[in-house]
Amino acid sequence: MMTLNIDDDTASLLRQLSEQEHVSPAQLIKNLLSDYLEDLADAAAADAALAELTSGKEDTISLAEWGQQLNALEH
Repeated sequence: MMTLNIDDDTASLLRQLSEQEHVSPAQLIKNLLSDYLEDLADAAAADAALAELTSGKEDTISLAEWGQQLNALEH
């Protein structure tokens, strides 16, 4: 269990949005926080992949080459 203190304006916006979304304010906060944390994890993974790519650790192929490899696997 966790307690969150927010200002009146933010609380009002939260209530409005929770009514629009037909969920409780608590559920809306859970959903928003979960989405935000997933986005942070995705961004960190993308940053790591870009770092590997720019360091030369990873090779790239064209979309056409990727399609050819995929077709070869299917046959």
